Amino acid sequence: MAKNTVKKSIDFPKETFEKLERLAVNRNQNVSEVIRQLVNKSLNLESSREDIDFIADIIRQELNSIYRLEDIKEILDKQTNRLAKMMMKIGKMSTGQLFLLISMFLEIVDSADEDKFDAILDKSMRNGVAYMQKKDFQVNDFLQDVDNLKNIANEL
Repeated sequence: MAKNTVKKSIDFPKETFEKLERLAVNRNQNVSEVIRQLVNKSLNLESSREDIDFIADIIRQELNSIYRLEDIKEILDKQTNRLAKMMMKIGKMSTGQLFLLISMFLEIVDSADEDKFDAILDKSMRNGVAYMQKKDFQVNDFLQDVDNLKNIANEL
């Protein structure tokens, strides 16, 4: 036993002590060594947790002294509104183009081919929905696969 140690008697519930004994056997140590290691580990974790909380408080104070949360929220709100308005414009333009294209095809298609046109329109809309459901990382591969795009177009 080291010179700078203090001896204490500790009472454990029976199940806890049995777990400590099993752990000691698994580690090829005695129960006292296992208890010392577990106590030291717990103290180190608690100390680290206090350090992390302390550092987080400092960071929070610094950020609050530099940036007021109200200012950040105001900036984010303006940018979010700007993006929403841009998306609305894009949606309106896309919808306008869609109906213009449908109108142009209806002018070109004979009334006898209207069923064929309806099928093409239905497939086109389904392909559009499938495209919109793709994840960002899938879009580039999809658009660069020229053979697949040709196959989709030929199926229409």
